[in-house]
Amino acid sequence: METIAIGKNIQREEGIGKVTGSGKFAMDLEMPRMLWAKIKRSTRPHAKLVRVDTSKAKALAGVHAVIVDTDCPQTLFGFGCYDEPLLARTKVRYIGEPVVAVAAESEAIAEEACDLIEIEYEDLPAVFDVHEAFRSDPPTIIHEEQAGYRRVPIGPEQYNPDHPNAFGYYRIRSGDVTVGFEQADRIVESTYTNAMIAHAPMERHNSVSLWDGDGNVTVWSSSQAAYCLLNQISEALDLPHSKIRVIIPKYVGGGFGGKIEMKSEGLCAVLSKAAGHRPIKIEYTQEESLCWAGVQHPFEIKLKTGVKKDGAIVSCEMFVLVNGGAYAQHGFLVTRQASYGPLGSYRFPNFKLDNYVVYTNQPPGVAYRGFGNTQIHWALESHMDELAHAIGIDPVAIRLKNVLVEGEINTAGENQHSVAGEELIREITTAIGWGSDFVRKDGPWRRGRGLAIANKDSIAPSASTAFVKIHNDETVEIRHSAGNMGQGSSTTFIQLAAEALQVDPARVRTAQIDTWVTPYDQLSGSSRLTFAGGNAVLMACDDVKLQVFKLAAPVLEADAGDLELADMKVFVKGEPERFVRVKDLFRTPYFTGSFLPTGGELLGKATFYVSASKVDPETGKCGDDGLRRIFSFCTRAAQAVEVAVNIETGQVRLERIAIANDVGRAINPMSCEGQMHAALTMGLGGALYEELQLESGAIRNADLESYRFPTAKDAPPNAGVSTHIVEIPQPDGPFQAKGFCEATIAPTAPAIGNAIFDAIGVRMTHMPMTAERILAAIDAKNEAARAR
Repeated sequence: METIAIGKNIQREEGIGKVTGSGKFAMDLEMPRMLWAKIKRSTRPHAKLVRVDTSKAKALAGVHAVIVDTDCPQTLFGFGCYDEPLLARTKVRYIGEPVVAVAAESEAIAEEACDLIEIEYEDLPAVFDVHEAFRSDPPTIIHEEQAGYRRVPIGPEQYNPDHPNAFGYYRIRSGDVTVGFEQADRIVESTYTNAMIAHAPMERHNSVSLWDGDGNVTVWSSSQAAYCLLNQISEALDLPHSKIRVIIPKYVGGGFGGKIEMKSEGLCAVLSKAAGHRPIKIEYTQEESLCWAGVQHPFEIKLKTGVKKDGAIVSCEMFVLVNGGAYAQHGFLVTRQASYGPLGSYRFPNFKLDNYVVYTNQPPGVAYRGFGNTQIHWALESHMDELAHAIGIDPVAIRLKNVLVEGEINTAGENQHSVAGEELIREITTAIGWGSDFVRKDGPWRRGRGLAIANKDSIAPSASTAFVKIHNDETVEIRHSAGNMGQGSSTTFIQLAAEALQVDPARVRTAQIDTWVTPYDQLSGSSRLTFAGGNAVLMACDDVKLQVFKLAAPVLEADAGDLELADMKVFVKGEPERFVRVKDLFRTPYFTGSFLPTGGELLGKATFYVSASKVDPETGKCGDDGLRRIFSFCTRAAQAVEVAVNIETGQVRLERIAIANDVGRAINPMSCEGQMHAALTMGLGGALYEELQLESGAIRNADLESYRFPTAKDAPPNAGVSTHIVEIPQPDGPFQAKGFCEATIAPTAPAIGNAIFDAIGVRMTHMPMTAERILAAIDAKNEAARAR
């Protein structure tokens, strides 16, 4: 069936503004009488605040406000575990924690004022190692008041005094792993870890806040989640939602999960009130944005798996420790979501998982693209290769033996829909020529091939609301609050609305996010926008079409149910010559006056909501309630790579890669491919380069010169990259589509690690797999061989 917009390579709505530089970001915002804010941050990882002297800063010419904790509302905020003050309260818990905030006439004056602030500390024992922090008798307790914190109930227990630094725990139980191990022909045990890495968005964190004389706070922010930010401001400032307005420009320079939590917005609001209701702006420095705006969680994942000779997995046990940093932020939810990662790929007759997230005196972990699944699949997919080699079968064969299929009930009791595991594996292995001969040696270079699959669940319950307005010039406006930070969600909504209303996409636009104007959306994250926001847009289109038909029915002397809409013409089904244009419904002779009789506008409204099955906190499984749904949907990705490894330098060169994604249905194929390439680059960074280097809680490579991430020079050659869009319809998705971006990043590291093993026989267990670590592993292998 021919479509107007679905499946078409429509130009991105924000494309021209980005290419020409005319698009305005939050960073570009300036206001009359605006002051600049800076933050005085802790230089200690764990210490009592003995004395904070701000007198010299307050006396500095050009300074308008200096605030400490006692100047802020005495409430705590968070993202499910409410444990964080706006400014440090009685003690600091990590290097970089905000202690004092300053507003001044310029950034330079604000920085000078921060330098004049004197802080006297009494050092406390600090704990950086997650094992030390997890002990029943840790060197220090980071949050002594944790038992009293307000929380969203997730997992089997809220607080366990046996592990006083653990703030989140999730477990899954199915079958009997002991019995399963007895049935296994081989048992393999391994441990995998990853480094702490940064989001490094192109647009650094920034915001402007203005507290007006009526007691309202308006916040302009580069956030990726307007209503999440509104809620956190409400919690931190103890203000009702009705007094808070959040505005997100149409241009946001990247987020990757790091712009969901509130950072500076609440502080700017308090400063605005203290400075006589003047607007306050803060722009994080590169160091602040890299290190203190939130990081990806380091995981340690221990696996023990039993497998039969034919490759069938019979038992799997996992124990996971997550370094959550000094505050909970998204850590409790990352722990839960990551726990289900293995269960979206493979069947496990017997399965046991324990996953703890633990406070340490390090920068807090936040949401990061993949939401814990990148780390969990790094371990699982490397481990799958180990299992294949242990029993002597092909790595492809073991995956095909255990991969989930359509309609299967997984280990957590979920009914699996739109399952593309086998299709993805066959797509990438065919593309890369898996099993064919290739040159394995070239001087010091050794070549190998590897593959990996991964999945990413999207959160449930989940809710999105959309308004669709038809103007009197037949322009269509979509109002939503799902932030577009580069992934192209606004263009997706435009294409969906254009298809639903049968109009040219050029006639459709989206409005700037403004919580006093645009309706509720849960967040821009969890790959949920195409599915949840897209369904809301389609439902709102149906609502506005119904209004149009009711208005046109008496004009056309037909029943509303017998009308259709296309190209902004309302016509009788089967009689296209009997029509009225929508714009004519706004004017005489059909109606008197200049406005529609139904209130002056055609405005469709709808909310799309996804419910979830009740999950047993003891087993992590959902019951047979007919729904069998823990998440909104699951998307899957696979990658096969060919690498060359230099045994003299440890250098890894990515020579060929096939990327395949399950997208349900490709709304905009070009945009899908762009996201696949972008996710590959991000995956390469975590796999081979990126690592925040900490020493006693301090980050030593806090700039873009020493924090290594891939550039254009590190990208694989275009001829070596093939992208494959696999369309397995999502039954309840908009036009059977769903989001997919986050899953794409997860297979990259294990596919490369597996290819390195194929090339040089060395199994890498920590990412990033830097040249230094590869050389050390080669040396260790050679030393072991000599010892034998």
